Amino acid sequence: MTKQKTTLDTYKNDCAGCKACASDYQADNLKHAIARLNGISEVKIDEVTGKVVITYNSEKIALTKITDRMEKLGYHVEILSTEEIQ
Repeated sequence: MTKQKTTLDTYKNDCAGCKACASDYQADNLKHAIARLNGISEVKIDEVTGKVVITYNSEKIALTKITDRMEKLGYHVEILSTEEIQ
């Protein structure tokens, strides 16, 4: 199994860019939407910085499928780093 840990920078497209105003409700909805995807092990969201850290099995799900889901929910997504973990 190939596990990846990816850190993303996100913000709501309908926001003026103030990440500090992100609500717990939005973060919970985003976390739930990502966590439901097959192959996701863990999702951590920092509502203040907009950083999302996702651990997933890259043999079951591609990173593009994860970021596509986030973009469909109205988030701008930028990949900051990806690393293979054991």
